[in-house]
Amino acid sequence: MQELFSGLNESQIEAVTATEGYIRVIAGAGTGKTKALTHRYAYIVNELGISPSNILCITFTNKAANEMKKRIKFMLGEEFDTSFVATLHSFCTRILREEITKLFYPDNFIVLDNVDQKNILEEVYEEMGVKMDTASFKFMIDQIKFYKNQLTYVEYLSDPNFDYFTLKPKSKTDAIIFRYIQKQRKYFGLDFFDLINFTIYLFRKYPDVLLKWQKKLCYIMVDEFQDITVKEFKLIRRLSEYNRNLFVVGDPDQNIYEWRGANMSVIVDFEAWLNNECFENQLGLTARDIILSRNYRSASPIISVANSLIEKNRNRVKKELYTNAPGSKVQYLHAKNDKEEIKYICTQIRKHIEAGGKYSDFAVLYRSSHVSRFVEQGFLGENIPYAVYGGVGFYERAEIKDVLSYMRLVDRTDDDLSFKRIINVPRRKIGKIKLKALADYAAQNSVSLYDALKALCESEIFKGCKAKEFVATIEKLREKTEELSVSELLQRILKDTGYELYIRESGDIDRLDNVTELLRSIVTQETEFGEHLSLSTFLQNITLLRDSDVEDKSDCVKIMTIHTSKGLEFDNVFLVGLT
Repeated sequence: MQELFSGLNESQIEAVTATEGYIRVIAGAGTGKTKALTHRYAYIVNELGISPSNILCITFTNKAANEMKKRIKFMLGEEFDTSFVATLHSFCTRILREEITKLFYPDNFIVLDNVDQKNILEEVYEEMGVKMDTASFKFMIDQIKFYKNQLTYVEYLSDPNFDYFTLKPKSKTDAIIFRYIQKQRKYFGLDFFDLINFTIYLFRKYPDVLLKWQKKLCYIMVDEFQDITVKEFKLIRRLSEYNRNLFVVGDPDQNIYEWRGANMSVIVDFEAWLNNECFENQLGLTARDIILSRNYRSASPIISVANSLIEKNRNRVKKELYTNAPGSKVQYLHAKNDKEEIKYICTQIRKHIEAGGKYSDFAVLYRSSHVSRFVEQGFLGENIPYAVYGGVGFYERAEIKDVLSYMRLVDRTDDDLSFKRIINVPRRKIGKIKLKALADYAAQNSVSLYDALKALCESEIFKGCKAKEFVATIEKLREKTEELSVSELLQRILKDTGYELYIRESGDIDRLDNVTELLRSIVTQETEFGEHLSLSTFLQNITLLRDSDVEDKSDCVKIMTIHTSKGLEFDNVFLVGLT
């Protein structure tokens, strides 16, 4: 136990050993909350003898979950199963894989990402004769999210006999939403909103299923609690009702996701929310508070500035960060314009470089992405290398989406969205007429587009194209899924489908590097955690992934929004456009 407490301060030890009941930990920036969380997890396993399969630890991102898993396995050993250290969406996916057949969905349902949603919308727009553009796509996705705030749609999506013609649209937007949801049901696809909504509905409809999971989860921990939505809190509180052990960690002063639906009052008024009238079971719960206020990240002058600014906020839990680390004063420049501002920044960076420093010692942060224009323009003019974080995500790049679509089709031949994406990449001379023939056959025979192609590939209409070769390749790859690792399978896909040659012939080395990076990340997953990685598990994890694991390791200044910088650390930071 002494080894477990080594390196922890008194407040962290208090958090680690406070295992029972409802506990709120207010953890200021840089106060070692992740260390407290992971040590508490190890304490519950080692000292209380609780199996990791009975401990749920909810994190905000997949990156945070993976970091926590590494730390826990370092303390406990590689043999421990840490699969319940996960994002809430990932955990809900786990529940639904086991229970969703009760809602007449297959357990291998598809998790839809943004591109999948856009593809479904494109189908709807084409059928309804609606012009598709980026603006209307974003608008409709927002409208669909708004519609899904009410759980009524889950009731008829989970009813195999539901007549969608009974839905009476009041507007064109309604008509598009209803058609979209109908197609979503056809593909057995769930988006991020559905994962939580279906889980909530499942628990409401089947109390025995809820009780099963309540009993299973002896201890529940939630990280970044200031970013939680009311709907997410209701689900977590429900899960805690049987064992009544809920440990939440967060900081109202670090709440930056209200635009995503986060409700800061849940952490500020935690005990009141535990007993909110929205819950059927009024348990009369009380909460214990622990404050982590010793900062290990920044120098004393920085902490002083932060404290003096944040204390002006009214809706917060009062705390005063402190540190023993000395450091230089925070510098403030009141520039006349952005040109003067960037000139000052470039001068400071140049002085650092001339003194033997590196560009990567610096980061430039701004409130909104459009502010980056003058920073980039200034750096280009001064030949200062930089990298913009938060642009097009790694898994949103065309070549990555193509490769993942091939993998998804090998895993599930009824994935029409993936089929349509890659059937002509590389080009196989399967145009609109042939695709329409496939769609007609698929509709008439209630089969997938791939199965339709498999049935028709030797017919007259598909002569002169590479349909037969495509089917043979996919069939051969599907036979290899059990004997090959995911990384080996990807290499075979790249070679056998001609996709690697297609990229090489395009002359775009960056695209090839991206695919190589994907392959490297898979090998890392297969070796890092020592757990078997199946193709379906890998694809599920990729879909749920919210942040790219790819980092630009070259020597350059990192520039990004403050939102993107959350959780990162830099030696020197310029905060620009402070107005």
